[in-house]
Amino acid sequence: MDRLEARVLRTHAELAALADEWDRLYAVSPRATPFQTHAWVSAWARAYVPAGELFVAEVRREARLVAAAPLFRDRRGPWRVLAPLGGAISDHTDVLVAADEPGALDALGRVLLAEPGWQVIDLPDVRPDAVARAWADTWPGRASRLPASTVLELPALPLPDLLDRMPPRTAKTMRRKLRKVEQAGIEVRNVPADEVPQAVGRLLRLHEEQWAGRGGTPEHRTERFRDHLVTALTRMVDDGTAVLAEYSSAGEVRVEQILLLGHDTVSYYLAGISPQLRQDMDTAALLVEHDAGLAVQRGAERYSMLRGLEDYKFRWRPEPVVQERVLLSRPGPGGLAYGALVRARAAAVRRVKEQAPWVRELRDRAVRRIRG
Repeated sequence: MDRLEARVLRTHAELAALADEWDRLYAVSPRATPFQTHAWVSAWARAYVPAGELFVAEVRREARLVAAAPLFRDRRGPWRVLAPLGGAISDHTDVLVAADEPGALDALGRVLLAEPGWQVIDLPDVRPDAVARAWADTWPGRASRLPASTVLELPALPLPDLLDRMPPRTAKTMRRKLRKVEQAGIEVRNVPADEVPQAVGRLLRLHEEQWAGRGGTPEHRTERFRDHLVTALTRMVDDGTAVLAEYSSAGEVRVEQILLLGHDTVSYYLAGISPQLRQDMDTAALLVEHDAGLAVQRGAERYSMLRGLEDYKFRWRPEPVVQERVLLSRPGPGGLAYGALVRARAAAVRRVKEQAPWVRELRDRAVRRIRG
């Protein structure tokens, strides 16, 4: 058997040079999501990771890239943690391994353990089918798993079939909303790659107007987030791993929406929606109708609404997918102490949530909506 060779890359230039090979590896990594594409992780690294803190492990067989772990080193209190490139703005965490290279996971672990300067690998949002779950099973040190975020997904079905999944009264209401959407004459186009910077600017302006006075995510208003989106989406739109959908009426752009296109999934990542349009119609119905059609057109298996338990999602009777936070500790007390702290904090947060009446009501309502 040919020998596997592994190393850790530390510079942005080294990561950038991997673009073509990384894209080929992603194409033969069936469990990977768009959050592991080279365009996404390298753009995030440029916007968020200081020089010298990259920790990207690669594995090669006969010079061919067969596995990669897109990580960086982050200081959290007294600990040095290896965290995924993409950070909190990414909904799924994983490593890439070619489908025919099971030994590459062990090689990733060996090369990372050979590097000093870190105590634990912290992977926050790992899907049930992610390669990182198998990595945890074979990790030579302590591996811990904690419940993490919930992703809501629908099967990729024609719109009439999605409506049939709803209780009759809910479906009747949704059909009425969809007729209003149709009467509005909204036009949708896919933004070409050379227009991505301007479209991202419109998206973020609309998103800020949409959330004015209602909180929202502060990170979405930062320059580094904008830089990341522009850099990543310009490439992803060009290579077909993302769509930037633009909705217009009366010659005015009313919605800009980012959709990420995985191997078998279409995912709704972020949108900027005109507050006036939200008053005129159910914009969630508008977007889901478009996205479901795209998923069917592409032959996808799933349409994902990604993280978050917003009320509008439950009207469609989605299927909840609970992700895990995976901690891989290296031998020694440092990783164990970090893991103990993470577990204690998670338990404390869980207790507070369980005691809050509004949280119980939200949870119970979500369960009722899913079960119909």
